[in-house]
Amino acid sequence: TMTRRKWIAAPLLLVGWLACTAAASAADLFPTDSAGSSKEPIEIVADRMVTNNTERWADFTGAVKATQGRFTMTSDALRIHYEGDLLNPPKGKPVQESIQKIVATGRVHIVTDQYTADAERAEYTPATDVLTLTGPNSTVVSGKNTLTGSKIVLNRSTGSAEVESGGSGRVKAVFHQEPNGAGTPEAKKTEGEKD
Repeated sequence: TMTRRKWIAAPLLLVGWLACTAAASAADLFPTDSAGSSKEPIEIVADRMVTNNTERWADFTGAVKATQGRFTMTSDALRIHYEGDLLNPPKGKPVQESIQKIVATGRVHIVTDQYTADAERAEYTPATDVLTLTGPNSTVVSGKNTLTGSKIVLNRSTGSAEVESGGSGRVKAVFHQEPNGAGTPEAKKTEGEKD
């Protein structure tokens, strides 16, 4: 029975170690937005825009590109939900504070300093700084690290990520470890001096 306990304990220790390693890697995958770009203005460019001030939404269609600081999102269509009067906000209140939610659909592609992402649908809530990607095989790539699932929730302020699977699909995470010291500023400086 002692041998049996060792065989049971060894896999449990391995699972615990893998869970801790994956959690640490996920934290490094999405660093917090230290540049504060989530407070910068949101610029949206498209072929067409239709607004409904009564229902408080604006639709953008055709080669849509939304930019906020160093965050860029392209899609087939995008809808913003807002409060108040989007075209005439109260004095002293920036327009981006009126935006409640941004929903992009169709071939969504996102590029930031930390990662790129692809999904069928993306929903961004400025108040919470949370970006939710949905659709089969939604993917986020940071360097060599990859997250894939049917739903990926990224908190741009805290750097946290949550990935869910849908139907018969499974969540997939691939984390690559850098050699000791490779990610430090000193190592990067040394690499730059070699060139």
